[in-house]
Amino acid sequence: MTHSKLTAGVVFRRWIALLSGLLAVSILHYTTNPAEAWLHNIYQRLYYAPIVLGAYWFGVRGGLLTALAAALAYWPHIHYTWGANAPYAASQYAELVIFQAAGLLVGFLADAQRRLTWQYQAAAASLEVANRDLRESQAHLMRADRLSALGEVAAGLAHEVRNPLASVEGALEIVASRVAADTPEAEFTSIARRELRRLETLLSEFLSYARPRGPELRRASLHDVIEHVVLLIKPEAERASVAVVREEAVRLPDVHMDPEQIRQVLFNIVLNGIQASPERTTLTIRTGLAAQWAVVEVQDSGPGIPAGQRERLFDPFFTTKSHGTGLGLAVSQRIVTAHGGRIDIDDGQPPGAVVRLVLPLPTRTGAATGQS
Repeated sequence: MTHSKLTAGVVFRRWIALLSGLLAVSILHYTTNPAEAWLHNIYQRLYYAPIVLGAYWFGVRGGLLTALAAALAYWPHIHYTWGANAPYAASQYAELVIFQAAGLLVGFLADAQRRLTWQYQAAAASLEVANRDLRESQAHLMRADRLSALGEVAAGLAHEVRNPLASVEGALEIVASRVAADTPEAEFTSIARRELRRLETLLSEFLSYARPRGPELRRASLHDVIEHVVLLIKPEAERASVAVVREEAVRLPDVHMDPEQIRQVLFNIVLNGIQASPERTTLTIRTGLAAQWAVVEVQDSGPGIPAGQRERLFDPFFTTKSHGTGLGLAVSQRIVTAHGGRIDIDDGQPPGAVVRLVLPLPTRTGAATGQS
C-alpha cells in the first residue's frame, strides 16, 4: 500500500512509531556511560530498524527522511561525546552517511516492489476483464447456435402449422355462425378461437426471433417513438391502474434506427413493466444522454428480478409470467444488437426493475456509433 493510498490516521501513527523508535535509541545513547562502548555500538545499529521500516512504509522519501532524522539525533552525541577522539568520531560521521545510503537503497527496493505489485494487479484485472468478455462471447455463441437451430425449424414450422391453423380458424368461424348465443357450444367455440389466436401470436413471435429482418436504418426521432409507445400503451396502463410518467432530462437528438423495430422493443419493455407493477403504482420512462449514447430507462414498481433469473431473461422461451411466450425480450435484444446498442437490466430504487435501452448516437459522418 502506498503513501497516497493510506489514510491520514495510518500515516500519522506510522510516523509517530518511527520517531518514537529514533527517540528511544537516542535516549539510550545519551544516558549510557561512554565507557560502555560495546553498548553504544549496539545502539548505533538500532537506528537502522526505523530507517528500514520508514523506507519500507513510505519508499525512497520515507527512507531518506527517517535516515536524516536519525543523523540529526545521533550527531550531537558524536560531537560532544567522541569529539576528542578524532579518528573514532570520523568513523561515526561516516555512519551518518551510511544511514542515508541505507534509507535510499531500501526505499528504492520498496518502490520497485510496489510497482511490480501494481503491474501484477493491473495484469490480473485485465485478465479478469478478458475472461469476462470470453464468457460473454461464449454466451452469445450459444444463443447464436440456438438461433440457428430455431431458424432451420422455422421454415418447416411455418408451412406445417400455419396452413392447418388457417383451416381451423375458417372452420371455427363457420361453427360460430351456426351456434346460438349463450350456449355451451358458443362458449367452447369462443375458447377455441381465443386459443387459436394465442397460437398464431406464439408462431409469429417465434418466426420473428428465428428469422428476424435486418433493420432499415434512417435518421429518426427517438422522442417521437417514445410518444407513440406511450399513446399505444395508454389503454393497457389504464386497465392495470398504473400511471405512466415521463421524465425527460434533455431532448434526445435523432438516431439512426428502424423506428418500427425500436417502437416494438420499447413497447415490449413498457408492457412488461406495466404487467409487473401493482395497481395504483407508477411506471417511469426517463431519457438522457451518456457520452455517445442515447439512453431510455423504464422503471417499474414491481417486485424486481431475482438474481438467479437475471442471466436468463434474454433466453428464448424463458418467462416469469404465468402467460407469456418468453420471446419478447429475446426478440428485443436481437433488434437492439442489430442497431449497435444494448439492453441493460438493473434493480430499481425503490424496489422494482430498471430496463435500460441504449442506442448509439450518429457520428459526424452520419453513421451510427458502434456499427460496422
